[in-house]
Amino acid sequence: EEKMNNSLDYLAYPVIVSNHRQSTSFRKKLDFGHYVFHKNRIQIVKPTVDTKPPVVHTHHILKLSKLQGEQKRIDKIEYENKQLCQKIANAHRGPAKVDCWNEYFSKSLNRETRNRELVRITMENQGILKRIGDRKPHYDRRIQGAISEIQPNILSPEMNRLLTMEKTREGPRIP
Repeated sequence: EEKMNNSLDYLAYPVIVSNHRQSTSFRKKLDFGHYVFHKNRIQIVKPTVDTKPPVVHTHHILKLSKLQGEQKRIDKIEYENKQLCQKIANAHRGPAKVDCWNEYFSKSLNRETRNRELVRITMENQGILKRIGDRKPHYDRRIQGAISEIQPNILSPEMNRLLTMEKTREGPRIP
């Protein structure tokens, strides 16, 4: 405390160049009062550690939207179970009948094109068959006779013998 009264040792705000306002006694008294107040506060303060748990917010623990969603899901399941029970009861009560006809229709996008192609091919085949059936055989007896005279010279003797035996067995042909 005596050190505070010594004006040579005391400067409230040390600066490079001092002026007469910094060393006034009024400023010393103010600074000393703040210093004493601060010291008293430090002596009164007791050390405390906050050991309380953090504040718990109920909306973090109990989520109402989840509960509502769960309740809706349970209600839907109960409704579907009730519907199934009614269907089972109706099936037991009433006459026996099929209630699930599997009417499957082909949903091919290409079906019409394939059908048109099939009809076109069928028509072409019928036209070819008709032309083949209408065609008269073109058989020239003179040429065939000449071929049969030349043929024995070309074929082996055994083949000629077999061909002559076959011709005699078949009998005469009328062209």
